[in-house]
Amino acid sequence: MPADLQVLHVFSSAGLYGAEQVVLGLIPALRDSGINSTLLCIDNPRLSEQVLYQHAHKLGIQAERIACAGRIDRATTRALREALNRHPGAIVHVHGYKGAFYVSRARAGNSDLPIVATLHGWVTTTRSLRLYRWLELRLLRRFQGVCIVSEAMRDSLIKAGIDSERIHLIENGIDTARFLPDVIPLSRAEFGIPADAFLYGSVMRLSTEKNPAGLIDAFAQVIKHAPQAWLAIVGEGPLRGSLEEHARELGVAERVRLLGSRDDPERFYPMLDCFVLPSLTEGLPLSLLEAMATTRPVICSDVGQIATVLDGLPSRLIAAGDTAALTSAMHDALGDRRPMPALRQRVEARYSVARMAREYAALYREIWSNRGHIAA
Repeated sequence: MPADLQVLHVFSSAGLYGAEQVVLGLIPALRDSGINSTLLCIDNPRLSEQVLYQHAHKLGIQAERIACAGRIDRATTRALREALNRHPGAIVHVHGYKGAFYVSRARAGNSDLPIVATLHGWVTTTRSLRLYRWLELRLLRRFQGVCIVSEAMRDSLIKAGIDSERIHLIENGIDTARFLPDVIPLSRAEFGIPADAFLYGSVMRLSTEKNPAGLIDAFAQVIKHAPQAWLAIVGEGPLRGSLEEHARELGVAERVRLLGSRDDPERFYPMLDCFVLPSLTEGLPLSLLEAMATTRPVICSDVGQIATVLDGLPSRLIAAGDTAALTSAMHDALGDRRPMPALRQRVEARYSVARMAREYAALYREIWSNRGHIAA
């Protein structure tokens, strides 16, 4: 085994969302475990800027771009194969179905290439996404390790024919030195929010699976009895325009702030009185861990690994998609601005990026030691 193991992370990104933030946090933390990493960013032809690649460079992460002009690009396969050849003796770690697809094509004839995949979460809201999930499950059968961030994913993998001994639960982690309860929060006045408002907030991609429309629906009911309530959401996504219109139709646009993408979420959470995550599906959301680390009270859908994260802690869990339950939980939270130090204690104990990196490093070394012993 080499003294410093090399890992190539392969990612085709649609923006800077949860999975991307996991990888951007993981790679620097792996260095402390003797793991050197290179991020291979497959271009997304729908984006004018390749933001994952650009952000990696800002953070000092070694990154390379892999050109991609369309859904199936033979040139991408060739470029990725050349990149793999430039890093002989590396483990490949794929993130997402597109990375799994191109790595599978690029490895042709090299069944000894160790490959690990992480499933950050599945979105199956369209026929195309359901097809991609089916394809990804078939490809995963040939990989040496499949990492899940939520125990709820395990049964689907086993039913798809993936050997149980190849499945590993490695929960997400965050930088607990960045997300702190006592940082200077963003100024409410900057966004036209009164200092004495009771402010609900969320950090999410503005897309169907995150259920931002359901959050606005619930907020519209809460505000009928709580004129001091406001709502702020950090994030971008395809639903932004329709959400703005939805808020106007419900008559709450003046109390809703869509703040877009921000580079300073560690200052957003401390501005809130209550964090709300109404998702319809999740793996293990970083935004929940970040809010917990800043001791914000939390209201969350009971999906993915969330119930495990919050087990035994003061919090409010609701059924996914239950707007009435969400409204009730938000109403019950009104007026209680107390910090929740127990939430941060849980994150420090179990959900740090250092712990996540140690678990991945141990898996890489196990797979490297056993390479060639597992049929591809």
